[in-house]
Amino acid sequence: RTPQNTRQDLLLPMRVVVAALGGVWWSVARGMAAAHVPSRLPTSRLTIGYATRVDEKVVEACEAGVNVVIWAFAHLERDGAGSPRVRATFDVAGVAATKRRLEARGLAVAHLVAFGGWNGPHPDASLDGETWFETWRRWNAEGTFDGVDWDLEGHDDPTAATTRLSDAVVDLVVDFTRLARARGFVVGMAPAESYLDARGDGTISDRLNHQPLAPWDLDFPYAGRNAYAPILARADFDFVSLQLYEGYSRACYETTRRRTRLSDYVEDVADRLARGFDLRRQDGTLLTVRVPPRTLVFGFANAWADGSKFLRADPSEIALAFSRLRAANLEPRGCMFWVIDEEGTHGVRFADQLRLAFSSPRGERADDTDL
Repeated sequence: RTPQNTRQDLLLPMRVVVAALGGVWWSVARGMAAAHVPSRLPTSRLTIGYATRVDEKVVEACEAGVNVVIWAFAHLERDGAGSPRVRATFDVAGVAATKRRLEARGLAVAHLVAFGGWNGPHPDASLDGETWFETWRRWNAEGTFDGVDWDLEGHDDPTAATTRLSDAVVDLVVDFTRLARARGFVVGMAPAESYLDARGDGTISDRLNHQPLAPWDLDFPYAGRNAYAPILARADFDFVSLQLYEGYSRACYETTRRRTRLSDYVEDVADRLARGFDLRRQDGTLLTVRVPPRTLVFGFANAWADGSKFLRADPSEIALAFSRLRAANLEPRGCMFWVIDEEGTHGVRFADQLRLAFSSPRGERADDTDL
């Protein structure tokens, strides 16, 4: 992996209330959200796994409990003639075959396609969200995919256009999302932790090349400042997967340098997101961002994480946090991990470990005595 942000190079319904200065408040989560039809997502706890290739590991992960597979990545771009197209970096026909295999085994699994990735292009914003949704819908005419996942991230090159999440791209994502959900498709997003930081400095920036706010003693200009908040201010999502495994994330700092238990950290972030936190734009506009537990998903890494730059998560700690949050009526919607391709590396099968951790009494470790 190069020393950058989140993960690709190893190969991150809600309400947001907007406040204007002067104390006038109004809700901007509206419009298409009211027309949303029942979701294609499983009704049980979500266990989401990303995959970059068609592999037997995908079937094995689903047999171990993964019930949402997000295929990474596809790009919304113009072809040589200038016409809009969807370009997948994986075998779409193979995904369809895998989906049929899983259905034949009686496994209810939703399949989404992810846009973006680290160093990946952002959608071509010279066309609007409606055009791109219709382009994607035609591309998905056979119904292989139940929806999409927005995973727009930054770039190694500080001069690249994708070191910003531009207003035009935000508009595109919002419009696409509203239309997709109104047509019954699932829409998720996966902000890196710094792109939606409930413990941050309260600022919003469209730049994705800041230094981390956690006091790491290093130069690493690949973090965000709540860049996803303006999207959440204008559209609802079926789930929001917070990437705690972002490179040099706050979660990694707190659990490795300050020795905070991961279960305590997850509980704290879930509580802050449920209560809401204030952000201020440069023009003074105030956003109060809230992610309800019913849409919150925590994202982790499997065996590739080094436990130093990238958070390494103990599934029993994750399950313990969920158990305590359930007692407080704040249990999140589920867990996500990157990446199924790495299942079995170093003998670690994260999907199996999650399943076993959540099936244990109260999600506790045998040696947990501080409850």
